[in-house]
Amino acid sequence: MSKQPGLVLPLLLLHLAWPADAGRSAPLDAQAASPQLRPLTLSESLELALRQNRAIQIERLNPALARLALDEAYGYYDPTFRADGRRRAIADTGGYDPADLSTDAVYDTQAHTATMGLTGQLPSGLTYTLSGTYANTFGVRNGELFDSYNLFAGVSVRQPLLRDFWIDAGRLRIRVQRRLVRATEASATWAIMELVDQVAQAYYELAYARAHVQVQEKLLAVRERFELETRRRIEAGTLASLEEKLAQSQVAQVQTDLIAAGNAVALAQNELKLLLGESFRANADVHLVPADQLVIVPETLAREESWQRGLAQRPDLAQLRLAAETADLDLGFRRNQLFPALDLVAGYARRGADTRRTPASLPPASATAAFDELGSGAAPNDMIGVVLTVPLSRAAERARYRASKELQEQTRLRLEHQEEVVLREIDDALRTVEASRERVHATRRAAEYAAAAVEAEEQKLAVGRSTFFVVLELQSQLAGARSAEVRARADYNQALSRLHLAEGTLLEWRQLTLEFK
Repeated sequence: MSKQPGLVLPLLLLHLAWPADAGRSAPLDAQAASPQLRPLTLSESLELALRQNRAIQIERLNPALARLALDEAYGYYDPTFRADGRRRAIADTGGYDPADLSTDAVYDTQAHTATMGLTGQLPSGLTYTLSGTYANTFGVRNGELFDSYNLFAGVSVRQPLLRDFWIDAGRLRIRVQRRLVRATEASATWAIMELVDQVAQAYYELAYARAHVQVQEKLLAVRERFELETRRRIEAGTLASLEEKLAQSQVAQVQTDLIAAGNAVALAQNELKLLLGESFRANADVHLVPADQLVIVPETLAREESWQRGLAQRPDLAQLRLAAETADLDLGFRRNQLFPALDLVAGYARRGADTRRTPASLPPASATAAFDELGSGAAPNDMIGVVLTVPLSRAAERARYRASKELQEQTRLRLEHQEEVVLREIDDALRTVEASRERVHATRRAAEYAAAAVEAEEQKLAVGRSTFFVVLELQSQLAGARSAEVRARADYNQALSRLHLAEGTLLEWRQLTLEFK
């Protein structure tokens, strides 16, 4: 009876038909011919995610919104034009008022007036006003006819010399908004980097899950063949009936593991679909199949170089540096507001007029004469001076200045803290890559040793020097070693992605280019 197991070995040896790279390529299962299978490379996954992921679509709008806010901030320098034209008819029957003798007049007049003005501000803080007035008044006053044209044109400017000179609220907002544009671009870049890493993590996780299912399916096939052969041997009377229970328990155990592995595949698929922006309703029955192999790409690791890249290229650090620049700008503005207001003011104007009055008739006044007088500068008016305004108390300004200094210090500390976090993340990522690479080599050797152990034990079983239980146990260990090797390969690729994310070089490593319009 001890020689009989040799008849079963040709069937049992089929379990070892797993290739040495099992799990490193897209698993082939019974659904391979199904139209619901969808092979997908990592590059295709990244392209779909960058185009369809809703979180990224939302994030991409922020730089555009920030640029529009910057355009709005530049509106601070937009000049304002104002025009006012009126026709008025005024009549008064007169009356005596001892408090105001000027009201003792009888008149019936009309007036056509127009005023225009242009006001604005320059980047130096200078405010300007250009104004002009046209008035034509005619009618009867105390029995006297009159007709009059009055013209005015002038310009006035006000230039701060202390407060609001090198910076004011408008210029502060523009400078802050410029940095916000860059900050939103950095934020969008970081969000895209995180998405690329998340897609890679999900992709490799799905690749491992499907490879693990493939290993379990092959092990189940071996167990089922073993159970069938055991039943035949029991019927032939060459084995005890108790051996069938062992075979059945082994099949049930692998079936349990396969159910769990299948569920892991489903969950990994859902995670990847969500990152890709896929519609769950439309793709519920579509099975994603990673088409890329879990290859081990050698990577040169140098901690100092990785640290330098991380400090220079991490978008989240760029955001904090921009926040520090903004804090510096705000501090400069608050310091400026502590000064008194000393403004240089100047103005120049001209007047032109032409009037006719007579008790008998109304010779027309001449608008041309009024414009000629305005143009000749016969009636000029100019002014220059300084205006000093000193608040008696600057409690609010001093409080804002002190708060701004505290905010500057807080921002600096936040940046220093995040730089240390980045160095820690890079160091952790480097150690994880190194450990994962060593695990790949170790699990590969473990799988080779497990295969050799199974082969040796089966040869012993063939000559009656071993038992079915020992062979089955070694087969389980071999399946575990194969899964562990695939797990190590997936972990290594995931760790590489996290390393480049920590360095801020993930997009470059994946050969992706971002443009903000």
